[in-house]
Amino acid sequence: MDNTEIFKKLANCHTNVAPFVVFPVDGAPCYFGKDQDGNTVFMIPSTLKNVPPLHQKTNALVFFFNRKCSFELDNTTVTKMVHILVCKEHDNERILAFIRLTRAFAQTERDNDQLYLAKLFSSLSALFDKKKEISDIELQGLFAELYTILHFKNVGCDISEYWQSRNRMKFDFTLTERKRIEIKSTLLANRTHHFKHEQLLSELYDIRIISIMLRQCDSGTSLGDLIEKINEEYFSQYPLLMHIESIASHIDRERLYETKYDSSYIEANIRYYNALSIPHFNEKTPDGVFNAEYDCILDTAINIEEADIIAWIKER
Repeated sequence: MDNTEIFKKLANCHTNVAPFVVFPVDGAPCYFGKDQDGNTVFMIPSTLKNVPPLHQKTNALVFFFNRKCSFELDNTTVTKMVHILVCKEHDNERILAFIRLTRAFAQTERDNDQLYLAKLFSSLSALFDKKKEISDIELQGLFAELYTILHFKNVGCDISEYWQSRNRMKFDFTLTERKRIEIKSTLLANRTHHFKHEQLLSELYDIRIISIMLRQCDSGTSLGDLIEKINEEYFSQYPLLMHIESIASHIDRERLYETKYDSSYIEANIRYYNALSIPHFNEKTPDGVFNAEYDCILDTAINIEEADIIAWIKER
């Protein structure tokens, strides 16, 4: 059962007897359903003993931790200890996001410590209750990063687990303590990118730069298309989905799909570089100087082959 099927099945969930009616999800230790007010419910059995119950709520969510309650399951009333998240949102896109994230979270390794659910509630609360403006350049950057993840997966090199956990980190991918990857994109006719000085000159890291040139095209690929593909390919990777949702949830659906890029042009113009080969200042940042940044033109820089960067990624 995929996320869309779960969403459709929720439409037929109604209860007048027990506080909740739920159904199991194949391959995941959890249930989805509705409460008596028609809100979407995520439920997972509790394995905790002698832990007091907890109840929290926000405008969008309600969290019951270690609660003994009755619910309908397969036309039978069941009473047991469970953890429950209730989504009070009624926008379809928000409900689908709730389903994606809770289901992915249920499949993560938890080492039998179900206190992780408090973190899930906190993350979802921040996602649903806070609004922020997302710039066009942030959307372009997200497109380039998701394109890179899917491109490498298609050539047998999955880098999704190494993606940054939040925005504005110094590098987009952290492979090991030493290895870093930074993704750059541009709509310009030449290969010009903006760098932080430390992304090009660092004694600490072995850095590779992936440069993507974009061209808008009415019949091309949109950010929304890439997000759909990621949701399909990585439905069980909670950190990846949460990071995407932290941006996408603040964007109108129309905006996700309105800008499209020529996939053939991207494929023909993606390039890979060792950071040391890119034109840059060779001096270390002087003491007392912070956040040095500048633009670099990579057109004359020596690039490396895709096979070489794949081999570099797979080295440990």
